[in-house]
Amino acid sequence: MTSRIQRLRTQSLTTEPWLSAERAEIVTDVYRDARGLSAPMLRAETFRRLMEGKTVCINEGELIV
Repeated sequence: MTSRIQRLRTQSLTTEPWLSAERAEIVTDVYRDARGLSAPMLRAETFRRLMEGKTVCINEGELIV
């Protein structure tokens, strides 16, 4: 295992869980706007809006995001 891979693996295993306020706002807006959708359509709409609206995070040492 390369040093970069080892560092990324360690970072992945030791990172504390956290909540994203940006994600929470997007999901809340979807649930507010999409009343009456079936569960699969609601999940699809939530995913679509998250992919369109969430800021992309590229951490140090990452080649694939």
